[in-house]
Amino acid sequence: MKADSAAPIDFWFDFLSPYGYFASTRIDALAAQHGRSVRWRAFYMRGIMQDKLGQTRPFLEVPLKGDYYKRDVPRMARWFGLPFQSGGLSNFISANACRAFWLIDDLDPLLAKRFAREIFEWHHVRATPPNTPAQIAQAAASVGLDAARLDIAAAVQQAPAKERLRAETDAAVAAGVWGTPTFVVDGEMFWGADRLHLVDDWLRRGGW
Repeated sequence: MKADSAAPIDFWFDFLSPYGYFASTRIDALAAQHGRSVRWRAFYMRGIMQDKLGQTRPFLEVPLKGDYYKRDVPRMARWFGLPFQSGGLSNFISANACRAFWLIDDLDPLLAKRFAREIFEWHHVRATPPNTPAQIAQAAASVGLDAARLDIAAAVQQAPAKERLRAETDAAVAAGVWGTPTFVVDGEMFWGADRLHLVDDWLRRGGW
């Protein structure tokens, strides 16, 4: 498939994933080197795991795969040169954070990116899972969201925010996304933070 030099890159992520955190620190700069923009797109990975992949066991309890994950994540953090101290997989339900991302994105996409980076830092650097609406509001306020403009703590619990996240997760599935992070470049899908070098090469060569 030929590259489209004007097309944005879709960055699909769930805050739960440390690999999503790693990718979030690189994707915008990588895209900018090639004159591309990035659309950050939060989705709910647990829903896909259960409904589409048939995975009902906690990830870390999956034989072999769970053991590999425990070793690979800190190794990847060292490779990326990033601080990492996880809040744990079972301790974080990312739905409120993902809903909040879309609510903020509707107001200001750049602010939504700052919020996303803050949430990633809470969970994957400070080991503080931002589960509650109050925590979400604190994170949003810290990156400049005016509570008078949007009561994020209340909004994430309401039906429109829940429906929005379901719709975005459905959109991820429709695009072929099954893991986090995923990058869609010119209709081509790359899964995993360790595929960023392939995204870079695709953009540099104009596809292959």
